[in-house]
Amino acid sequence: MQKNGYKFKSKLGEGMYGKVVSASSAQLKKMVAIKIIYKEKLMSKNLEKFLSRELEIIRSLNHPNIVKTLDIFELHTSKVYVVMELCVKGNLLKHINSKGALSDHSSYRLFTQLCEAVQYLHNEDVAHRDIKCENLLLDMNFNLKVCDFGFSKRLTYTDGRIVLSETYCGTSSYAAPEILRGLPYNPKVSDVWSMGVVLYMMLYALMPYDATNIKRMMATQMRHDINFPNVPSVSSEAKDLIHRTLHPNVEQRITISNIFLNSWMLLEERVKATCEAPTSNAGSGQEGTPDDQAKENKELSKDDSDPGEGTSTAGQ
Repeated sequence: MQKNGYKFKSKLGEGMYGKVVSASSAQLKKMVAIKIIYKEKLMSKNLEKFLSRELEIIRSLNHPNIVKTLDIFELHTSKVYVVMELCVKGNLLKHINSKGALSDHSSYRLFTQLCEAVQYLHNEDVAHRDIKCENLLLDMNFNLKVCDFGFSKRLTYTDGRIVLSETYCGTSSYAAPEILRGLPYNPKVSDVWSMGVVLYMMLYALMPYDATNIKRMMATQMRHDINFPNVPSVSSEAKDLIHRTLHPNVEQRITISNIFLNSWMLLEERVKATCEAPTSNAGSGQEGTPDDQAKENKELSKDDSDPGEGTSTAGQ
């Protein structure tokens, strides 16, 4: 690391195939996160295939809501170092565990950023295939950044139709029922299901389904049975959007383009527009009246993330 201009600061996380550390960059003159992958631990050709896919894909991505890859280098072919921007507020799961269910407006803001990131990926014919709160990071301004492309795939087409995936990917509690059932699946459509689970987590600080018994969970999902607790209070428009994203029939599941047209998204846009004051926060890039923004900042400031944390564990 030092030979490449990076000085180790602290370990952020560790997984089966490597670890993530923070470091200072002499060239960039700022702190970065470095994912260190131990290639000998990958063992199988299948895992090496996932790594080569990940490295090819992350090199090509450029979006404000996707963690930026700054550098990639190898050491004696045994380790791969992926240098990324450091998101100092940690991941979304830690944020929710720290402060509980997010407000309607905070959920809308972060979910919109997630939608924009995934829409960009899908337009580039890339599927993430492991969208979950642990893989959504927050920068110093609490902007959402999608990370960890270890299961990502560049999609291909035959006769104008997406070639379906047959490899099980992701985390069971976020995985779409077609994946859990072992069916060939359209990764773009399955990504939308995972986004619905994330939205439910934001609004309720709970998972929509109990994953301790996968067979029972799948049966509940296929009945399109979603439990909406009375507390906290969540709008009917938000519940409707969750209901549409968590539809077990892939033909009836909402698309990302239609998510942007959903009544909850449009309602939040109207609320945001009425709250904006032309002279408030001039030049700050922040939206809302001073009182609204102060309330939002106070809500977000409850997060007690360690400034050293901010990227998912390598190899998850």
